[in-house]
Amino acid sequence: MDKWIKSPWFTRIVSLFLALLLYSTVTLDDNTSQTEEPFLFPNGSTETETMENVPLQVDLEEERYVVRGVPETVEVTVEGPVSVVTQAVRQRNFDIFINLNGLEPGTHEVDVQHEGMSSQLSVFIQPQTVEVTIEERSSVTLPVEIEFVGRNGTELSEVFASPPTIGPSEVEITGPKSEIDRIGIVKAIVDFNDITEDGNSRNIPVKVYDPQGNELNVFISPSTVNVEADVSISDKRLPISTETTGELSEDLVLEDINVTPATATMYGPEDTLNGIDQIDPIVIDLSEIRETTTIEHELDVPSGIRKVEPETISVDVEVAEAEERELTDLEIQVDNLMEGKDITFIDPEEREIDVTFIGKEEDLEELSEEDIRVWIDVSETIEGEVYKSIEIDAPDGIRWRTDTEQVRVRIQ
Repeated sequence: MDKWIKSPWFTRIVSLFLALLLYSTVTLDDNTSQTEEPFLFPNGSTETETMENVPLQVDLEEERYVVRGVPETVEVTVEGPVSVVTQAVRQRNFDIFINLNGLEPGTHEVDVQHEGMSSQLSVFIQPQTVEVTIEERSSVTLPVEIEFVGRNGTELSEVFASPPTIGPSEVEITGPKSEIDRIGIVKAIVDFNDITEDGNSRNIPVKVYDPQGNELNVFISPSTVNVEADVSISDKRLPISTETTGELSEDLVLEDINVTPATATMYGPEDTLNGIDQIDPIVIDLSEIRETTTIEHELDVPSGIRKVEPETISVDVEVAEAEERELTDLEIQVDNLMEGKDITFIDPEEREIDVTFIGKEEDLEELSEEDIRVWIDVSETIEGEVYKSIEIDAPDGIRWRTDTEQVRVRIQ
């Protein structure tokens, strides 16, 4: 026995066996840590977690195609060992995507796939499939037009010494060929109120519209432009207002008064312009108006001002045939009756009168008793019988008449 143990072959065989045993042990440990259920000590504990708003990526040859109908996010539910689920939810080191490579233009229903998930997890994606439309990608370079808003009819020549410039003047538009073929106009919309004192307006968004004025969903590069305008510091633009005097005949009502243009520009020394805040209102004598008419009015040039543009403006006075509506039994209120005094109505005996209101049909239709105030003022009367004039407050644009212009009252 001793002789056999001391044999070199015995030593070699034992060493080989130990080496194989060590290798098997290491391999078994590695496999056990990677299998879905541990080989020696299965824990049996699983968990389910749902992740919302997981970005859905698109695998597509973007240089040739664009895709529509892809939801921005999906819902992903994972089930498996607690530690693996927790790691997946916290780190989110996986991708959820649809693979559109190899598909021709058209509408397709494709599976939502995942990549980077642990093999120990069961993965459920909602929706499982999506319907998408693949279209050929197209690009075009077009000029950008400027549209000014908020100028109330003012001509650009009245504001700028020279036509405003836009930079860059052209943009590249990319999108589905069907959308690119529908392009009608490319423009940057500038609000007068956004123009700075030096005439510049920065980072104005560029919009693309079809011929019917519908905005198109396309990519624009660059997406904003700058507008530069030559604004003189020696001019001042002011609104033109109107005032009325006199009254229309009873068979007419005033519809509207429009001034064209709505503003005028004064040119002169800066210090003089700083002292002018308004243009004198244009006075319209309504007693001379018999029908809808246009009045040409020459603007006055204030002292120290070199010129006013335009020199003449148009005032459109629109009138319409008057409508009437009678409100009956309106209560007469009493103002400023001295404390401790009583008032009695003698003629009429009731504190009510009938009033006919005159105005536009739509205004009269909306008129109610809450909009009207009928009253007398007795502030200067101590006691006795007196006559007091009826006062009536009505909304602007509505006239009135009544057969009862005065009332007789007794104060005691």
